[in-house]
Amino acid sequence: MAYMAYDDATKSEMVDSLLVQIEAGKSMREVCRMDGMPDHTTVIRWMRDDATLATKYARARMAQADVLFDRMEAVEEAVSAGQMDSHAARVVLDSMRWRASKLAPKVYGDRLDVSVTDTRISISGALQAAQARLVDVVDVTPRLSASSSASDADQGGEGPEQGR
Repeated sequence: MAYMAYDDATKSEMVDSLLVQIEAGKSMREVCRMDGMPDHTTVIRWMRDDATLATKYARARMAQADVLFDRMEAVEEAVSAGQMDSHAARVVLDSMRWRASKLAPKVYGDRLDVSVTDTRISISGALQAAQARLVDVVDVTPRLSASSSASDADQGGEGPEQGR
């Protein structure tokens, strides 16, 4: 699709319509395929260049997650009424759940509890075992012997830590 320039009023109307339809549950690509709407790459460029628009779009996507969540109830009711196979419903519901979790992860995403509540956990045993293993380790730090110190002094007194 060729690049089209839109005046501010037209662009504003298109953006408002796009956001309303996304909040109603339609995808951006679906809305952008409609007559009179800009190409989705144009909308992405607009969002890249306008942080306010990007924020409004993110809010519309969160509202879209709410719509997905509400639609899940209709699938559940269809299964209960015998209008939909339970295996097909599982696929549909899993897909809707996954999409909602990506659109609004704080609301519909998995919650991971990483807090430690067990006070019996202690690393002191592991530290003692590590210290016991260190007793057997030989100190490999280089040391200056008396003969190497004397030869350094003969060469102008520069030791290994001076001037090299």
